[in-house]
Order: sequence, then structure tokens, then C-alpha cells
Amino acid sequence: MRYLGNKTRLIPFILDAVERFGIAPGVACDPFAGTASVASALKASGWAVHAGDVMAASYALQVARVEIDSAPEGYDERLESLSGLSGERGFLSEHYTLAGIPGREHGRMYFSNENGRRIDAMRSRIARWRSDGDIEPRQAWLLLATLIEAADRVANTTGVYASFVKTLQPNAKRPLELRRVDPTPPRNGSAPSSAFQGDAPDLLRRVGPVDLAYFDPPYNARQYPGYYHIPELIARGWTPPPEIRGKTGLIPDEALRSDWCRAGRVAGALSDALDATDTRHVLFSYNDEGLLTRSEIESAMRERGIADSYILLDRPYRRYRSDSDGPGRTYTRDRVAEHLHYVRCR
Repeated sequence: MRYLGNKTRLIPFILDAVERFGIAPGVACDPFAGTASVASALKASGWAVHAGDVMAASYALQVARVEIDSAPEGYDERLESLSGLSGERGFLSEHYTLAGIPGREHGRMYFSNENGRRIDAMRSRIARWRSDGDIEPRQAWLLLATLIEAADRVANTTGVYASFVKTLQPNAKRPLELRRVDPTPPRNGSAPSSAFQGDAPDLLRRVGPVDLAYFDPPYNARQYPGYYHIPELIARGWTPPPEIRGKTGLIPDEALRSDWCRAGRVAGALSDALDATDTRHVLFSYNDEGLLTRSEIESAMRERGIADSYILLDRPYRRYRSDSDGPGRTYTRDRVAEHLHYVRCR
């Protein structure tokens, strides 16, 4: 899934750092899991991982990639059944395609008319299977993760859902296709991993002592609920239908807004997360264009851990661009650096 801050390309850098600092696999906590790419990579390396995030869409991906050890029996048959459904008019096709419902067209071109109707049909069927007891909750989340990723591949966006493209792009004209999401199997007899939806401090306090806390919080003022409201809607469902607003059809999201994206509150968010952490090692990923300065993070890390154990690594990479330079936006540079702050704790 296309996602701001996705660390897939940086996973070798992060795993190399874990090895360099001599951190043996044990129990890890990733409270800003996003697409669960790092949590999945840690699990594949022998860690038991407790992942979390405030977003329901992230929770679906965490369950699919981290909490579940293998695909449940009947997963492929469920995908085949969903793929064979005819499209149906529903909440998503009404509000996020051009077709809508006669007399209530909203003009939002996030999906082709056919793909919008198919998402409606598939989401409704998954909800029915769960309410009827035909599938367990974790199976439902796995199917939702599969649908979220399939919808993202045909979404008529430039990578985020803060806006839609005014004409259908080639990817949006392709029919929606469900592809397996393969859970990450445990390694070396590691303890069970888990998924969590909620604030980072709540997860950190809940899991208690861990060997590694990996932090990858939002780093700028872009609030994720507004950039990914449609994957969030697919994860949460629309029963009852939420009240939506604005040109892009935003859903209620005040409870999901993060202090990490607020200049006046981000330092407090860092302190709260570190205070809630009971760990032997902390790794903190942060972009060099973030709201927090390098010195602010270093000071907080040294205060939280053993001061002289603090180390900073950095890795340049090509920045994510959801659009091109133009009258309304100019990127100052094409390459940015990921800073990986490390401290050992008492």
C-alpha cells in the first residue's frame, strides 16, 4: 500500500542498525506501525512484535502481517467468492465515484464506477460473514486488509487520498483484483505477536517490559486521517453511515488526530511516549524535515537512557512525491535523510 513514511525501502538500514547495536531478538514494540512493514520484518527476523497505531486501516494490516502466523483455512476460497461478486450500489460508490445514486451524485472520482460498486459488494459480504459467525474476527481483518490493498492499487489518486485526479488514470481503469496478503510466520519459536489500535503510550504501558521499542511517528503537520480517510472507511465500515464533509468526503476523525503533527504539542508527545516505555533499547526513526529538531530528539533520548550510549545514524533516500512541482507547490529537494536515533536504557 502507498503510504506516507512507509519504511519498506529502509528496512535493511533498520535491521542492520539493530544488529550493529547488538540487540538480540526478543520482544519488540512498534507503536506507530503504519503498513506494518517494519513490524513484519522484525517478526521475520525472530522477534515477537507488539504493533499498534491509531488507524483502523493500519490495524487491519497489522493483524494480517504480524498477529496472524499463517493464512487461515479457507482464505483462498473466500477471496475467490469475493472476486466473483457482482457490484452493488452502496455508501462508497455513492460518495466516492462519479455514478453515485441518481439524484445524489457527489462528483468525487476516487474510483471508477465499477470498482466502487465492487468494493461496496465485497465490504458488505465480509461484514455479513462476520456478523453471521462464518468467519472469526482475525479472518475478517485479514480479508479487509486484502480489500484495502486491492482498492489502493486502483484508487484514482497520486498516492494519498487528500485529493483525487480529475480524469481516470490508467491504474484506476483496471478492474479491482484481490491478491493474497501473506502473514509473516514466526521464527525460532518466538512468542506470539499482537496488533493494537490506539495511542502509542497506551500500547507501551499495556505490553510492559520489552527488549526493543521502535518509534516511527508522524514527522510533519499532515494528519493521516485526512490523507487516508477512504482506507480508514473501508476498515471501519459504514454501518451506521458516517457523516462526511468537504470536497473529498472526509469522515469524522478528531479522535484520530495526532499531537505528533502539531508543532506546539509534538515535544510533549515525545516525552509521553518515552515515559510510557519500559525497554532495554530505543530506536527512533525521524525524517530530517520533521517538526522536532535533531537536538530535541537527542536531548530527550539521552535523558531517557544512558546518555553516553546515544548514537545517531542517517540514511539519505529519494523523497516521496505525491505530485509534481507546480504553481501551488515546489519541493525544495528530491532527497531527504532518515535519522535513526539509538539509546540503551537502564
